[in-house]
Amino acid sequence: MKIRTLLSIASAFLLLNSSHVFANEPTDSATELTKPKVIIFDVNETLLDLENMRKSVGTALNGRDDLLPLWFSTMLHHSLVVSATGEYQSFGNIGVASLEMVAEINGIEITHEQAKTAIVTPLRSLPAHPDVAEGLAALKAQGYKLVTLTNSSLEGVQLQLKNANLSQYFDANLSIESVGVFKPHLSTYQW
Repeated sequence: MKIRTLLSIASAFLLLNSSHVFANEPTDSATELTKPKVIIFDVNETLLDLENMRKSVGTALNGRDDLLPLWFSTMLHHSLVVSATGEYQSFGNIGVASLEMVAEINGIEITHEQAKTAIVTPLRSLPAHPDVAEGLAALKAQGYKLVTLTNSSLEGVQLQLKNANLSQYFDANLSIESVGVFKPHLSTYQW
């Protein structure tokens, strides 16, 4: 498995077992961890390859690939602001609005429909990274319950996993739309 998958597994393992490791009660050994029953995965970029979406957004920005980091950071900035202010908007809407903002600031003409198409169309059909299906199958074979947690909508993630041929590996899909705040807000993880 690639390092991305291993880090995701390790993060989920520590998250699910943190009460056992860091509890105030003494344990035989700080390294003695119980095997988790559930592993929670992020979806976009962890399981699914975002390259097609990057290309689509770059094309919408008139081939200005140098603006992709600005678009992405603008999107993350606004998702954090939305979480902090309690004014929930879907991640898709934030991505589209961020693309429109970056285009306007840089003198690039783009309609709302063009921005929406540049993000939503490729996002729904992202392929899995090459090592993901094999890794998920191995985890399922070992008896783990696998779950996704995403900033995307529940409907969106289910469509993404279906189109990437990964649905069969997951026992549940969770979306932040249930709590109305984006990862990494603490409320999302408490939920």
